[in-house]
Amino acid sequence: MFALKLLGSLIVLSAAAGLGLEKSMEYRQRIEALSELRRMFLLLSGEIRSSRTPIPEAFRHMAGRMDGPYREFLNQMAQKLEQMGGESFSALWKETLKEQLSGGVLKLQKEDMELIGSFGDMFGYLDVQMQLSAIRLLQEQLLDRLGMLRGACAGQMRMAKLLGVGGGIFLVILLV
Repeated sequence: MFALKLLGSLIVLSAAAGLGLEKSMEYRQRIEALSELRRMFLLLSGEIRSSRTPIPEAFRHMAGRMDGPYREFLNQMAQKLEQMGGESFSALWKETLKEQLSGGVLKLQKEDMELIGSFGDMFGYLDVQMQLSAIRLLQEQLLDRLGMLRGACAGQMRMAKLLGVGGGIFLVILLV
């Protein structure tokens, strides 16, 4: 009987600690996703500034330098821009963003997606200087958000781990 209680206690404790660790990893993944998005916009800025590449072609070039969901997102954007059937850049951007990068794939929160989505409203129909300014503005906003998250998330990550273990210990004491 004691062995069964001990085994059950270990299972409850490890499950609670695992939940805390998972929450901690979500914070880290969000920071990594925003960093990769910032890198993506840096690449776009370089494509526009240095070679004055047309936007669909710029997205294709960038896709070759990005991994995972970012590559698929950029390829989809390039394809949709090439087939642009009267839709605005903003509509295509938001539609593709929703299809490819939302739904928890990148662990971004609603306000992160809104920030990235707002880029479509500032970009696409403007001249080169205004496009570069829109990219620079978004990069600054992402950098600000990253700075804030890095400061806040360190404590939240530590707290998530501690609450997971502490909650597990509490449950074990309560159940035994």
